[in-house]
Amino acid sequence: MNAEPPGTSQRARWHEVAADDTAEVLMTAMRLAGIEHLWFVSGSELAPLQEAAVKQRALARPAPRLLPMTHENLAMGAACGETMVTRRPTAAAFHIDVGLLNAGGNIHTADRGQYPVLVLSGYPPTAEPGAVPGARDNFIQWVQQLRDQGELVRQYMRWDHKLAPYDNAGLVITRAVQVMLSEPRGPAYLALPREVAVSPAGGSARFPSLEQLRPATLGAGDAAALREAAGWLLEAQQPVICADRLGRNPDAVAPLVALAELLGARLMTTPFRLNAPQSHPLQRGMPSLAPLPPEADCVLVVDTIVPWMPGQHEPGPAARILRLDVDPVVRMTPLYAFPCDLSLVADSARALPALLEAVRAQITPAQARQCAERSARLQEEGRGRLAAAVEAARRDGALEHVTARWASFQLGEALDPETIVVHELGDTSLLNRSLPGTLFGSGGSHIGWGAPAAIGAKVAAPDRMVVCAVGDGSWMFANPQATLWAARYHRAPVLFVIFNNRGYRSGTESLLLLYPEGYAARARDLPGGWFDPPPNYAAEAMASGAYGERVTRPGDVAPALARGLAAVQRDGVPAVLDLWLPKLITGEV
Repeated sequence: MNAEPPGTSQRARWHEVAADDTAEVLMTAMRLAGIEHLWFVSGSELAPLQEAAVKQRALARPAPRLLPMTHENLAMGAACGETMVTRRPTAAAFHIDVGLLNAGGNIHTADRGQYPVLVLSGYPPTAEPGAVPGARDNFIQWVQQLRDQGELVRQYMRWDHKLAPYDNAGLVITRAVQVMLSEPRGPAYLALPREVAVSPAGGSARFPSLEQLRPATLGAGDAAALREAAGWLLEAQQPVICADRLGRNPDAVAPLVALAELLGARLMTTPFRLNAPQSHPLQRGMPSLAPLPPEADCVLVVDTIVPWMPGQHEPGPAARILRLDVDPVVRMTPLYAFPCDLSLVADSARALPALLEAVRAQITPAQARQCAERSARLQEEGRGRLAAAVEAARRDGALEHVTARWASFQLGEALDPETIVVHELGDTSLLNRSLPGTLFGSGGSHIGWGAPAAIGAKVAAPDRMVVCAVGDGSWMFANPQATLWAARYHRAPVLFVIFNNRGYRSGTESLLLLYPEGYAARARDLPGGWFDPPPNYAAEAMASGAYGERVTRPGDVAPALARGLAAVQRDGVPAVLDLWLPKLITGEV
């Protein structure tokens, strides 16, 4: 028998596809790399992608489904929302530099929140008229050209490239997806000159598959380091576990909770994802906002960027600090100085079960008794804190106005455990999320992410109820008209709940914190912080074909939520509830 030629099995994993031009190769390669949707905002140089999408569908060839959007920031947020639910790659396409600039806020979020979104933008043709297909044919194309379009977004990207005529376009896509799915995940950018997009492909294309160019994965980490970490946790009298981005992988939640319960460790988690059930009695608060317990002698920092606020509530000098993260040195932040005694590069979904087993293997009978007693005591204290928080929320229900605490509590009471909540809120503790993958925050500092991300989540999980809870500033940043159009057009009805305090905290509370005795504070004149009177969000919703309702009294919140949920579930339309809260700082209603 003849031996198989060297490299034959490797070549067998290359894709061989039919394609007449480069745009068709790009679209086919995206779908074969796992990209199901292309969130699309049109531009003259992006026409080849539109044609390829229709042609590929007509010929039963693979291509992502093109999802039209009317604003780039909305499209980018929706792409983030899709991939946060599916954990698979997705893509968005924008018009030249201006489209990238329009999407800028959520491009930041895609980077900081580690969303694997392939960002494509058209590049204006530079070939002289008539020189090649796709060359300049409009006066504006001389105005549109930049020296380096990728420079606009490069520092937010894991990978970027400008497609050249000599590139293997399929390889370019596979390579982009390989990099953006490797930890730490994040977006990739491809500039697409029009002349290249329409260039002939000769009827077929050949390029490596994602199976061949596999994304890099992480394991459980160094076994010896995990054993050492287990020993330190067992020696601790007051262990604390901080978790922020751990909930990106829902499989990490159960071992985290089991580890905390076994050790009797306080949990400090953020609402970026559901890292542990919100009502779990070991929950102590949000790292960097709630103070670390002053007696904490061992802090396990899992997938957390800011575990405490330096200078305000730091661990004591004798406390041992353990870090477990895909990127424990946080490369994205140039200046970063948090002490660490042991650092593990690992996938938390794999490392935490291994750490849990290491703790179980090393624990002595005396340590087991001590941990069990501590766990029982802390959980009893936690149940008391939760009962007090619920009681405080119930008292708010007797007021003459709606509070954020009452609104959150009522929302948590109204939703079933499977409901996905996408939020841009400071406090989510009473939303009552208990299942992994049911709470999503942005991971960045741009507002206007939540509403489009909720649409992306609904497209990704059409059979799940999706609720978006945001402040009124976030709602306006999300471009409500474009948001509601997209929710209706894509048959992605979402219940949008607006916590309307008629102002920005950054322009009110932050101003007063920085200048407590300043002129603005003395005059109670906070220009740029308030926008009162606000738009009529309920009327805007109804004008867009959605259900809309303004709610001003606590007793009306639950019935309004029921009506909003019915509009989404029964009528299949988006719903907007405008919850009228006291005005920031002044407390006016």
